[in-house]
Amino acid sequence: MFRNLNIILLAAAALIAGVLLFRVTQYNAEPKLALVYPQARVLADFNLTDQFGEAVNRERLYGQWTLAFVGYTYCPDICPLTLAKLAGVQPELAAMVEQPLKVWFISVDPKRDNTEQLHNYVSYFEQADVVGMTAGHEQLFPFVRQLGLMYALSSTTAEDYLVDHSASVVLINPQGQLVAMFKPPMQPGELPVIDTEQLLADFPLVLKKLKVG
Repeated sequence: MFRNLNIILLAAAALIAGVLLFRVTQYNAEPKLALVYPQARVLADFNLTDQFGEAVNRERLYGQWTLAFVGYTYCPDICPLTLAKLAGVQPELAAMVEQPLKVWFISVDPKRDNTEQLHNYVSYFEQADVVGMTAGHEQLFPFVRQLGLMYALSSTTAEDYLVDHSASVVLINPQGQLVAMFKPPMQPGELPVIDTEQLLADFPLVLKKLKVG
């Protein structure tokens, strides 16, 4: 009888230890492909124009979470894939926060991406809160740089030129502050595009580190 009781007590203790270990592990879990900044970075004001011809400035960031990335509508692969993936998971991510969550597609090719082009491009993703925007390079470059992203124009005169740009996605909080960056997996021979499953796994961990919720 005492032997059976000891076995039961040992099993119960092991179960409790396992539960505690799981909770500690979950609590200390780190996002795999996301960088959370130790301090939120205040963004300087900026002036862009969205796909409806309306002004976009820092105030447009207030009261919402924003996932932003740079690209251009003539991009052959990374941009359409990234935008499709973000639009696809936007409802699930939005359900994790109290405020609205929007996706910002910032075109760094204002020469070709006028308002009409941006409108036509973004309209493919009407099921999600996606906003397309651009501006002249005098506005774009400092804004993109303060997001921790980059782009570089080709010196070619060909009409079908390519634009080098970052493939990461940044997170901006409802106070208009840059708080995190989600990076694509870097695999040889594969495009650097955000992994939606990893994004869904990392996002709540990022929110926990930001002490949201």
